[in-house]
Formats: sequence, C-alpha cells, structure tokens
Amino acid sequence: MSRTCLQLVQVFCTRRGLVEPNTAVSSSDTQVKQLLGLLNQGGSAIARRAEWQVLTDEATFTTLAAADQGALTTIIGANNSFRRIIDETIWNRTTQRIVAGPLYAAERQGRLAIVTAGPFPEYSIRGGHLLFDPVPTAGDSCYFEYVSNNWCTIAAGTTRKSFFTLDDDLSLFDDELHLTDLQWRWNKAKGLEYAEDFNEFEAMLIDRQTEDKTARRKNLDQLQAGLRTGIFVPSGNFSLTQMG
Repeated sequence: MSRTCLQLVQVFCTRRGLVEPNTAVSSSDTQVKQLLGLLNQGGSAIARRAEWQVLTDEATFTTLAAADQGALTTIIGANNSFRRIIDETIWNRTTQRIVAGPLYAAERQGRLAIVTAGPFPEYSIRGGHLLFDPVPTAGDSCYFEYVSNNWCTIAAGTTRKSFFTLDDDLSLFDDELHLTDLQWRWNKAKGLEYAEDFNEFEAMLIDRQTEDKTARRKNLDQLQAGLRTGIFVPSGNFSLTQMG
C-alpha cells in the first residue's frame, strides 16, 4: 500500500536523521514546510515527464453547430485537471471518423479568409478552447484521451488533485520514486552535493516509465493504419462470397 503524504515526509526524515513530524500539511516547522513544498514540486515534475497511464483519462462531448466546441476544462469536467490531449485520439463515434488535426494557426486563418473547407471537421486548440473547422453537425458524440496533472488523491481515492493538501493524501506514483526525488531536491536546496542522487533518480524514473505501459512494435516503413480519414481494413482473416 502506498505511503501517505505524512508518511513520506516521516520516512525521509528518518533516513536523514531528522526528527519525524507528527503532521506535515499543518506543521509550523520551517523545515517540514520546506519538505512538503519540495515533495509537491517533485510530484508535479514527475507528472510532466511522461504520458503516465495512471494520469490518462477519457473525455466526451457532444458537438455544437459552431466552430468553438467550448473550453477544454469544461469538456473534461471541473474536478479534473487538463494537461494535454493525446495525439490522434479525437474520434467522432457518430460518424465513425477521426477528427484530424491540429490545424496550424496559419491554416486556420487561411481557411477563414478564403472561406473554403473540406467535408470533415478538423480541430485546433486556441485559448484553451477546442475549435472545429468546418462547423460540425450538432449532436455528434466525440471522445478523446488526455493526460491529467492530478498525480495524487484523497485517502479514499475518489478525488484526484495536483498536490498534497492533507496528511493522509496518497500519490499515484511509486513511493521510492518520490523519496529519491526528494533526496536530491533537499540536498540542492541546502547547498549540498546532489549530482549522484539526481542521477539515481533519473535512472529510477526511466525504469518506471518503461514499466508503466506495454509497448507496440515499431513499424518504420508505413504509417499506422486507422489513424487518418480513409478506408480502414482491420487485421484478420477474410473469406470471399460469390455473388449472383
């Protein structure tokens, strides 16, 4: 079972020969406050280092008959934290077509100036809003996967957040990854040598990234089938039926 925020601070203090605090979040001790700040800083940094499967979520929205489909924060929900959409995952399940994109700013502005568009909407992101061009049909169901910034949860695991705010909060990452990260950050903050600890953390981070997901075989001679608008023939065996 994962250690809580307080337990992570206590374990670190024990390893460094420091006095274990009875609380972390509400502590008035300057040293404990610094440890908590470094722990949160490290958690946020780790979250940004990869497309962690534990931070990957799915969002859905119903298309509007407008270019602006709304703010991404509204689409994913107020209780979630948006980092970025995973490339080529926006699909219209009503039309069974991928929503290609993103359009570059120059492409989007050129289309608006020339007043021309293809038959299928493509997307772009501007000002935190999801834009479609051309304007889609209202009522279609679209889905996409995105990476969240919320790397920790409350004790019950029902609410995610982007930093520890309670002593019994739990991280979605490995305990030792946090503690190794905290080690080099603490040494650096105190003006101590930290290069070896930093290298140890980086090696551990690479291991965790490798272990986080399964991987597909890389095909270097052709594009992956099914990711762009066109005819998609799934892998498998097929039989022919004579007509007439």
